[in-house]
Amino acid sequence: MFLSLGLANSSMSVLAQTPLTVQDVKPLVPTAIATADSLFFAMEPLAAFRRLEARMDIAPSDYEARWRAARAALILGVIEEDRELTDYWLRIAVQLASEAQGLQPENVDAIAWFAAAKGRLAQDIAGVREQVRLAQEVWALTQEALAIDPNHALANSVFGKLNQEVRGLSGFERFIARTFMGGGDPMKSSSWEAAEEHILRALESEPGTILFYKDLGDTYRIQGKLDLARTAYQEGLAAPDQYPSDPMWKEQMIERIKQLDR
Repeated sequence: MFLSLGLANSSMSVLAQTPLTVQDVKPLVPTAIATADSLFFAMEPLAAFRRLEARMDIAPSDYEARWRAARAALILGVIEEDRELTDYWLRIAVQLASEAQGLQPENVDAIAWFAAAKGRLAQDIAGVREQVRLAQEVWALTQEALAIDPNHALANSVFGKLNQEVRGLSGFERFIARTFMGGGDPMKSSSWEAAEEHILRALESEPGTILFYKDLGDTYRIQGKLDLARTAYQEGLAAPDQYPSDPMWKEQMIERIKQLDR
């Protein structure tokens, strides 16, 4: 499916492997999800994605496979250093998360993963107008998810991060986005208080998630609350790795602490 798209780029060689066929995976269908989870948490997101891709080929309505594939694609986009590949994986993540939500429209996890994929794409793409549009969509999706489950970790994390990103803009940048690009609720209603509150709520729901510590530390650091930022980063560094992106987040937190100590 996606891995056979064949973008013409030498850096895409890792994606040019022969896709798993239905025959390859059919005997493993009952354990396909468990196998993909094992690969993902063993820090092999590409292998997990390939297993889930094969599963979706034979079971297009498998919601569990589809949202996990969105998660794997999102992580691959996050950890990828090549800009074209980052965009490639993030757009796949958005597509798969959208399809997962289509399968279970009122499932809070589906809504939250769709918001997470769009939110990360908004951070990485060029073009302010497109970023503003995605920010509005992320705002609406996270509000929908939090109305269903106010303590949902991922939804709180994404909403907190969105508030942080918007408040990190200058007042002039927010004015331009709101006035000329239809910035809407994110530009009018975001706040540092909401950023802190929702990232802390995410940590309460899923303590030990390294990304949440990094985002909390960044929220404090940008505001000048340097002692709180240092504490958040240190707590994140002390937590064990869970996700394939965790080593990258820890590297960033180490650099942040070095900057704070200068």
